Amino acid sequence: MAAITRDLQKPVPWTLLYADDMMLGCEDKDEIERQMQAWCDRVAMFGLKMNVKKTEYLTFDVYKSGSIKINGT
Repeated sequence: MAAITRDLQKPVPWTLLYADDMMLGCEDKDEIERQMQAWCDRVAMFGLKMNVKKTEYLTFDVYKSGSIKINGT
């Protein structure tokens, strides 16, 4: 995964890859949705897909919704 997403990766701590897991960090919800979509699109080009059921979203803003959209859902 590191090779096919090299241009999408940001320096630690914003992107962490480990085996078949990854962690993306962003400063706002819109940016994380854009990043997730970019990653989903990229891995799909290689016959892979993100497991939306295993995807978690964490926010430190108590006034914002605790969910994001991936692939429009």
